[in-house]
Amino acid sequence: MWQYLVLSALLLWVPGMGSAYVEQQPFLTGAQENPKTLQCTLKQTSCNWMYWYRRREGRELEGLFNSLGSGPSTNFTAEPMAALRSNTKWDLTWRSLSLSDSAVYYCACSTAQ
Repeated sequence: MWQYLVLSALLLWVPGMGSAYVEQQPFLTGAQENPKTLQCTLKQTSCNWMYWYRRREGRELEGLFNSLGSGPSTNFTAEPMAALRSNTKWDLTWRSLSLSDSAVYYCACSTAQ
């Protein structure tokens, strides 16, 4: 029997920045053990740094990845996921979904680290 996950994705609202800087899918669902990608688009090219964060129920916000420009990102988690940035696209990909991946995921950007 397949169990489905719902991964919520909300815009990170930073005072003065709002959603004018990044745009991402409002939610993502998938079956356990299947790969899945959550996409974020940079709307303002003045942001050099991009970030993925996650908040699991009852836990603090955790940093997952950051990136300066296109290419590989810095990984802050040992979980089976990866982040790849290509120009204005910043994708968070799970190799295999699990129930522990259920959370709210935030994409953010900054002009400074």
